[in-house]
Amino acid sequence: MIEIKEHKAYGLLESRYERVGLDYVILQADQGDAGPEAHRKAVIEAFHILNERFAAYGYAVDIEADRMAAVRIGMDELLELPADAYYDSRPKGRRSIKVPRPLPYWYAFLEPPHGTPYLTADFTTFNAVLFPDRDDAEAYRWNDGFSDYFDAGREWWGTGLWTVFDRRSGVMVVIGASLTD
Repeated sequence: MIEIKEHKAYGLLESRYERVGLDYVILQADQGDAGPEAHRKAVIEAFHILNERFAAYGYAVDIEADRMAAVRIGMDELLELPADAYYDSRPKGRRSIKVPRPLPYWYAFLEPPHGTPYLTADFTTFNAVLFPDRDDAEAYRWNDGFSDYFDAGREWWGTGLWTVFDRRSGVMVVIGASLTD
């Protein structure tokens, strides 16, 4: 698998959604890749890429591949929107809500520890670019017991790791969440 460094979603993360606290790795899968083993392979490759990114900060993460486990989820579950209308406009005033478990992707995108100005519409817009063929995609949610990458998020905010494979385009997306204050 090779990283698609020019993917439009990376450009959006740099120009419009720079305060999103998630780690995205977008890969072109090898021909014939599909199913849980392809997703596992993508996670391992993504962590190698994250280590390259983190090297500038003197940081690296380890993985124990034999401890990896995942459950297949539907794209509707992955891209579930918050039920609270607060995220449609973010009226003034700080709010505190209990961090949902397992950490939903929408929460990881909209509610990192230091906040963002993003709305439900931003989540929808960004993910339409990231997953243009969501009807032909398969998604997995991964455990967090196989890497020290998740240590910070385990403190309180939460952790998440999702993979999505678009069978039509051959694009595999790995999304990591592990933040703390």
